[in-house]
Amino acid sequence: MVHKNAFRAKKMKILHITDWANGGLATYLELIYTDQSKNHTVYILASEKGSEERITQCNGFISIDPYERNIKGIWHALKLSRKHIHNIQPDIVYVHSSFAGVFARLAMLGLSKRPKTIYCAHGWSFLMQGNPLKQWIYKWIEKILAYHTDAIITISENEHKGALKIGIDQNKLHKISHGISPIGKKLDPDFFDANTFSNKKLNILFLGRYDYSKGFDWLMRFIRNNPIDSICWHIAGKAIVDQKIEIPNGIINHGWVPYEQIPQLLLRCDIVIIPSRWEGFGLTAIEAMKYSKPIIASNNGALPELVKDEKNGWLFDMNKEEELLRILQSLQTKDLQSIGNNGYNIFIENYTETLMLKRLNSLISTLTSTKHN
Repeated sequence: MVHKNAFRAKKMKILHITDWANGGLATYLELIYTDQSKNHTVYILASEKGSEERITQCNGFISIDPYERNIKGIWHALKLSRKHIHNIQPDIVYVHSSFAGVFARLAMLGLSKRPKTIYCAHGWSFLMQGNPLKQWIYKWIEKILAYHTDAIITISENEHKGALKIGIDQNKLHKISHGISPIGKKLDPDFFDANTFSNKKLNILFLGRYDYSKGFDWLMRFIRNNPIDSICWHIAGKAIVDQKIEIPNGIINHGWVPYEQIPQLLLRCDIVIIPSRWEGFGLTAIEAMKYSKPIIASNNGALPELVKDEKNGWLFDMNKEEELLRILQSLQTKDLQSIGNNGYNIFIENYTETLMLKRLNSLISTLTSTKHN
């Protein structure tokens, strides 16, 4: 039997590896790093170029630059990962994202003393929309590398079922949903101009990357084709993967907002919209629930696990544009405050950082008390 405080009692070296950390992944990594650093020596190996300052400013940050998501970049990251794993001799290597999942786990093959390995894809590549051949390749990569992984964290039921479906060993799978702090940060009252938020219309916010996976192009096209006088549209983020998409006139573009100011933006808006084409979890959804904001989301990926029709928001099919239009046209008749409060209760019961860290620390305690197979 593993003592519940075993992970806390033994001081360890933990190395987190990812390609880069921004947005939801940066939030996830920051929470874990802060918690683990209280009792352990923690390192983060990632691209400085693509990561947010709240990650690159961590004491244990190590850069893998120059890094690009191509064969040359992966080979460079593989060699550098192996070098740092050899030098640091970590007890645990915690790998984040599919690209890092490849180079970091390959880097550990053949090591005389392999650390315990935890892997979280933060959204399976083989569940994303795209070329069927690529999806088939991604499935086999994940299946093969799973043999060289001690624990695989799935962040939603949708991700968990996807892993089981392709044949990944269920004994290695551990479903641990993302979580965030229920305590809000101090806000800068002058960061946003209050005049940019309407007092007569509903302020609806898109918050995230201006990329294809997040459905940003789909939403811009929808807004352009369906003007609604009762809505003031807001967007906050930037393009990370895709080329810049033309933004229709009338949309208020806040650009990339520092994480510490996102609460201010959420509090000023009435509703959050998440039109993702695929979503491993949906951290924006629980950020919205934390601030009692109703959510309008696509019915893709894990979003239906977080958003329930007429309870804490509404779901729509991206193949049926009229469904979103119908939801938007009905908002004036809804009790948005009550729906937002329902979301807050769901968040407190299921998605706080305390719950996430408790489950993760329990997993690590179990791993570090057992020998490699």
